[in-house]
Amino acid sequence: MKKVIISLLAGASVLSLVACAPKRYERQSKPKTATSSTVKKEKKDTGQKYYQAVLERYAKYDTALKNGDKTGLSEELGKIPAGSEENIYLDALERLGTPVTFQYAFADLNQDGVDELLVSNQYTENKQYVSAIYYLKGQEPELLHTAYTAAVGGYRSSLDVFDNGQIVYATWQSLNPEQELTLYSLRKGGAKEEKKATIQMGGNQTTEQALGISAKKLDLAKLDWKNFDGKGKSKSTAKAEDKKTGFFQVQVSVSDLRIRKEPSTSASSAGMIAKGTHTITETVEADGHTWGKLESGQGWIALDFTTRVDGSKSTASSKKSSGMNLQEIQNGNFSSIAGTWKNGKGWTLVFGGGGSADQVSLNGENMLVNRIKPTDNHLSGGFSNPKYQVGGAIIRFIPAGTSLPVYVEQIADPSDIGKDRIWTGQSAGWEVSDFFYRVD
Repeated sequence: MKKVIISLLAGASVLSLVACAPKRYERQSKPKTATSSTVKKEKKDTGQKYYQAVLERYAKYDTALKNGDKTGLSEELGKIPAGSEENIYLDALERLGTPVTFQYAFADLNQDGVDELLVSNQYTENKQYVSAIYYLKGQEPELLHTAYTAAVGGYRSSLDVFDNGQIVYATWQSLNPEQELTLYSLRKGGAKEEKKATIQMGGNQTTEQALGISAKKLDLAKLDWKNFDGKGKSKSTAKAEDKKTGFFQVQVSVSDLRIRKEPSTSASSAGMIAKGTHTITETVEADGHTWGKLESGQGWIALDFTTRVDGSKSTASSKKSSGMNLQEIQNGNFSSIAGTWKNGKGWTLVFGGGGSADQVSLNGENMLVNRIKPTDNHLSGGFSNPKYQVGGAIIRFIPAGTSLPVYVEQIADPSDIGKDRIWTGQSAGWEVSDFFYRVD
């Protein structure tokens, strides 16, 4: 009897398994529904697209610095505010003359879902340094700070990033043992200054101790650093149909006429052309100039500053005015304003007869004019005494027939608009006595 019961139970078990099999097969053969693990997630928008304008600027800086194109760099810097930290930083790199290759990386430093942009031009095989940090304020990129070594004066600065999102900006002088520290924290839409401290360089106190930082420095080598792959390469704005062929010769009499790889003021530099006679094979009208292609194949030159050898009217003479020539001044040639200028305060400004940028004096003191760029309807630049390591002013070149616009904190142009004028001073306000007029 016991054997019969065991046999019946075994048979029931088999029947039960057989009965269940079709149902299990049906469940497995039904189409699978999508689950959270099988749905492809869309790539999260971390705001990188809003840094495009910054990346485009640095691509052009990169190209200009690699090619030693001082004019091209000046033109790019003329598109951002004069005296801005980015402007001063790039100007310092150009003055140092050391080879520069920019890199950039994105990182969500404060873990808020929005990336920050880190720029570097200081790195070795085993170590990376941050040269500039940008963050988003809404959809607009904002510069936190730059880090660099000044060309003169011994000024230094650095940026250290910690893995909790804190950033330390340090400044010091090469001959001064004190280092000024500022601690920042990035928040959504802004950067907050948390603390300041001063430490002795080479002393016992570290940056972390002075600012109360417990985090570790971010491992920059682990970030996805990218090079600028030629995006800054300038292209000619000339159109093919604007070209004219025909051989002729021109006489070059200036020593600082630049050769461009393309017929454009923003094109890469191919060096300076030697004085003398050169053959032109074709011409193009672009960027407000008539460009001539050199038979040597070196590139293009602006014919505005040459004279045709065949006796025809000089291209330069047809475009130059008898007074202040803004194009020449922008290129560092001060021949059109050579002489003595005086203002209502009795100050004397002299531009040497050679017309070069290093032949300028104010009240007998040698002065430096740099970073010249178009501003509204005139030119503006930096004006400083090279003897001093800090400070400086703005200089403006205003041709006859134009008036200065009304900027913030300033009054309407009080000068004699019928004459060429030069103004120098700080940005806040001007008076009629500030303007210089040519006296000889």
